[in-house]
Amino acid sequence: MKWWWAAMLGGSILLAVPGHSEIGAITGDVVGHFFSALILAIVPILGYRLFYQQIGEKEITYIFGAAWIYLVISQLFGW
Repeated sequence: MKWWWAAMLGGSILLAVPGHSEIGAITGDVVGHFFSALILAIVPILGYRLFYQQIGEKEITYIFGAAWIYLVISQLFGW
């Protein structure tokens, strides 16, 4: 599952670089991507926990990854 996190980090960096030249702005965009995905993923994660009582790293990664992908696609298309 670590490759999934690395891919999301790399994708966020690639999205942030074209619009900024300062490392602080790039870092801010990357942190913003992950924070927004966390806010979007918290409801499904808590729902999964409520219904199934256990949630592992794999399930959290998939839910967070889906939220991140949705945010990236919506940013690319300007939704």
